[in-house]
Amino acid sequence: MNGFVCMVLLQLAQMLLNTIGETVTRLLNLATKQYDGSWLTQLLLMLRSHAAVLRILTAVVCHLLTRQATMLSECHVHGLAAILVHWNQHPGIRIGQNRTSRLDGSKITKITPLVSYIFDSLPLSTAADMSFSLVFAASYINYVEMICPHSFPDENRMHSDKQSAVSSVDDRNGIPGRLKQLLSYLGPRLVKDLRSNSSHLGSIDSTVLSKFPSAERLLSNRSVQSLLDQSRMSLEIWVQNEIEVIDDGDVSAEWLSEYYSWVVFSRWHKPQFIADSDNYIISVLQLLAQAVLEFDTRCSHPGTCRCSETAQQHKRLRQSGRQNVFNFLQASRHQHYQISSFYSSFC
Repeated sequence: MNGFVCMVLLQLAQMLLNTIGETVTRLLNLATKQYDGSWLTQLLLMLRSHAAVLRILTAVVCHLLTRQATMLSECHVHGLAAILVHWNQHPGIRIGQNRTSRLDGSKITKITPLVSYIFDSLPLSTAADMSFSLVFAASYINYVEMICPHSFPDENRMHSDKQSAVSSVDDRNGIPGRLKQLLSYLGPRLVKDLRSNSSHLGSIDSTVLSKFPSAERLLSNRSVQSLLDQSRMSLEIWVQNEIEVIDDGDVSAEWLSEYYSWVVFSRWHKPQFIADSDNYIISVLQLLAQAVLEFDTRCSHPGTCRCSETAQQHKRLRQSGRQNVFNFLQASRHQHYQISSFYSSFC
């Protein structure tokens, strides 16, 4: 494919994305209760017969979502979320991931469904990244409800038969587990009202969401609310995410301290294995200590550190994400008299 053709196809992909984004944004802003999204399904299915256009479109979507998330407008977020909804409902597009074998250093290509790859690659290393990923998840769920309104349980059923509501959402709409996991992680971290399962959000007290005017309305959606406490990530995975945060941006130390205290008291993210609930805090501290040690060991070997693109990024990571874990340790130590000696010896 020559440069001119590639440029034309790239412009076509960008035009498609802009048009889709503008249309979906209008619909979401109008709070449309029901909408026939078959036009977008047919468009995206039609593009599968044009390999060159589809290749460019998928490359652009992947690049925007995983590399340029903080530069995207709200319109882009809505458009990309809608595209991923339709690709998830009609799977088949796959992507090859090149990896290095730990055994012999050989190159291995792993074929992964495109949607799964994108969800696993949504950025979380900065406060701005987290803000984008949270609004993206909420937009995805709002769009699914808009094009499949009868697939979500009504308000009364959500309260009276929670388990049936969970099955209905999963089976009929295929809300990916990874998306629900990110929602349960990012929602309470960025929005205080989401820590109490409130169905009526007040003014969102988080400057990182200020770029997205529709965030409050999207997060107030009852379907989003019902998914918040489903598929919560374990404390082990939560720690891995927290320890790799590079920049918390406008999130204050007081905000983080309050959040970590809430995580401790509410046990929102529980350890995968805990023998005795009476030793919950001890188990948490041991898990955190192990995570920090593993992180330090991994980052002392640049070839094995997932986050070591540059020495500057590595330094920022050591100062930010690692410190977040110590803040969590600090919040935890006040809950059990046995913690003091453990914490002092570890630090």
